[in-house]
Amino acid sequence: MTDASDTVVKPTVTQKQFVLLAGSIFIIAACSLVYELLISSLSTYLLGSSVIHYSLTIGLFLFFMGVGAWFAQSIVNDLVAVFVSIEIAIGAVGGISAMCLYAAYAWTSFYYPAMLITIAVIGILVGMELPLLTRILESHSGLRRGISQVMTFDYLGALIASLLFPFILLPYLGHLLTASAIGAINLLVAFIVAWSFRGQLGCWKLPVAAGSAIAAAVLTMSAVWSNPAAELFENALYEDPVIHAEQSRYQKIVLSKLGTDLRLYLDGNLQFSSIDEYRYHEVLVHLPAAFTMQLGRVLVIGGGDGLAVREILKYPTIEQVIVVDLDPAVTTLARNHTQLKQLNKNSLDNAKVEVINVDAWQWLVKQGDLFDLIVIDLPDPESEDIAKLYSVAFYERVSRRLATGGVMITQATSPWFARRAFWSIGTTMEVVFNDVKPATAYVPSFGLWGFFVGANHSLETPQQAMFEGEFITQNSWQGVMTLPVDLPRLDVNVNRSQSLPIISYYREGWEELNRSPGLFPEASD
Repeated sequence: MTDASDTVVKPTVTQKQFVLLAGSIFIIAACSLVYELLISSLSTYLLGSSVIHYSLTIGLFLFFMGVGAWFAQSIVNDLVAVFVSIEIAIGAVGGISAMCLYAAYAWTSFYYPAMLITIAVIGILVGMELPLLTRILESHSGLRRGISQVMTFDYLGALIASLLFPFILLPYLGHLLTASAIGAINLLVAFIVAWSFRGQLGCWKLPVAAGSAIAAAVLTMSAVWSNPAAELFENALYEDPVIHAEQSRYQKIVLSKLGTDLRLYLDGNLQFSSIDEYRYHEVLVHLPAAFTMQLGRVLVIGGGDGLAVREILKYPTIEQVIVVDLDPAVTTLARNHTQLKQLNKNSLDNAKVEVINVDAWQWLVKQGDLFDLIVIDLPDPESEDIAKLYSVAFYERVSRRLATGGVMITQATSPWFARRAFWSIGTTMEVVFNDVKPATAYVPSFGLWGFFVGANHSLETPQQAMFEGEFITQNSWQGVMTLPVDLPRLDVNVNRSQSLPIISYYREGWEELNRSPGLFPEASD
């Protein structure tokens, strides 16, 4: 004899409800992937190391989804009511997930525990969705077809999410509002399914209604407060007041200003301080320019802030400057923001300058123009997409664009805190260029900073008079190209695109700095 409590009551699904549930699968699959991408990208923005955080987030999500799927087997009855309740919970938790993680990073030292808890809660709930939906649809399509249909719509939803997130959601809504919007979509799915199956909810009607009302209030508050909260978090993350912040398709762009000090941050990493940026940019431009046999056409890779171009335009012989920078949001900011335009002397709007917003790796392959000077002003090699721009393959592409007597230079991170990464850049360039020379400059905002100059002719003697700047002069350039005695060359591996050892070199150095921040506080910006 079977106990009444063991009786399985399967929901009845009409054709109309089947279509509704199929659409729900498509939507919730997209929402689930957006939460993964949201946490991954936010963690990368706050802490760097994109591969680590994307891998960690995806791996943990899959694990906890497995835990959720295991829990789902214990649910026997009231499948629709439980599914609706799960959607309400996902909407509420997912909707405030980005705000909670931002707050954990800005005001506590427990970001990773907060990240783990957030992933665990959302992952377990998401893991319960598909098993429940499969069993709900079983009464309409049978188990075999039910599983196939669920997985089909699930994969289609994931595809849509993977396209929406980088191209629409993140650039136009940002992390906080995206989380609120996706949470609202989960809540809407819960409401529509609950209304369609209202006759089968029974005693769950009141809890579902109460839960929906609470979740709606939470999501409304998070959406309304997304912009003020973003400003609050940004000001907590940066030392100086934030005067501009935007999320582009590629990165978070922040301008801060205190007194006369204008600072640009990309994904939380300081790019320049207006107080001392001239030291960096004078070395970046005027040092290699003196070793060119002629100076007419210049290529700048990166440098979307226009500061390197400002220095290049000081030469009357310049005929053309091409700036290849991936992110149009950076070059647009450099052209339109009043204070940044004043700093770069409106250089990007000069008639001699052409700005091209494409991937430099691909652009160098397609274009065959030759340049007398190539200036590479890229972020440090902390991730795979940037590290490949410090590889043998990339420098070979650069070399093919150098005119006879041409010179290239690249920024090469800190030779003090990231010594192995610094020497890996030089060692890699030596595979491609006939002569490679290191250079250093003390930039107070960063500490001692490194560069490497490369050419296929001798770099022992300048080909023309050194530019007389505020920092680099006829009397100072030799000191710039003379390494301190306590920074001897290290034996390191060449950075090849197949292996990219420079990433581990770079992380080792800066992780050591983070463990001992008192050694040089400015360098941790």
